[in-house]
Amino acid sequence: MKKTILNLIPGIITLLFAVVLLSLRAGSTPWKNIGIVETVSIVYAIASVLFSPYLMIINYKSAAKKTAIPLYGTPLESTTYKFAKCLQKRFGKISGVTDKNYITNSYHVHVTEDIDAFSKLALEAKFQALSPGGAISYVEVPNMQDNIPAVLNVMKFIYDNIMYAELNTKSDYCQVCGYDGEIQIKEDDGKLVWECPNCKNRDQAKMNVARRTCGYIGSQYWNQGRTQEIKERVLHL
Repeated sequence: MKKTILNLIPGIITLLFAVVLLSLRAGSTPWKNIGIVETVSIVYAIASVLFSPYLMIINYKSAAKKTAIPLYGTPLESTTYKFAKCLQKRFGKISGVTDKNYITNSYHVHVTEDIDAFSKLALEAKFQALSPGGAISYVEVPNMQDNIPAVLNVMKFIYDNIMYAELNTKSDYCQVCGYDGEIQIKEDDGKLVWECPNCKNRDQAKMNVARRTCGYIGSQYWNQGRTQEIKERVLHL
């Protein structure tokens, strides 16, 4: 009971802070121009900074009673590019180490690794058990509409062997020519650009591209590091 109350304290304080912040938005203060999304982001950021150490202490104590510590597997998001450039600046480009403009997410097998879906999931499952807070694995697959049994086999393997995993496929559309296959990534004068293979359209405002990055299916375009990571992904089926 005592532990439950202690775990509720950060949530209660965060809720009170959110109420105060929302009240300030309603008044004639500088906060009135802050949107609801920004407000939630601010509350989340402050709560993370203030209470993460507190919760880790609670969880560390519970670990002595053989309870798992919820380590978080970082998604890195755009930081994958920033960190890679910082490493290159400090250490130079080292083959197989810092020669990419991105850093592999968390415990994931490198995106260029020639590995099948089941081996990849089995390997990453071991790490998910160590980082249950923010763990996701994925396998890259081609268009599987004509091979539903294979999809079901992968899903059953996921259910039996790993905590959280998904299948990645492409969902693109060119608004210029109506092409609905995979929009490709091309290199043009040192820069990666998206291009319709059918009509060569490169206007991002006239195409729809969806890719999973860090657990989320995004339709916005990514920085050069993340784009390179997407481009170099190999299929696992």
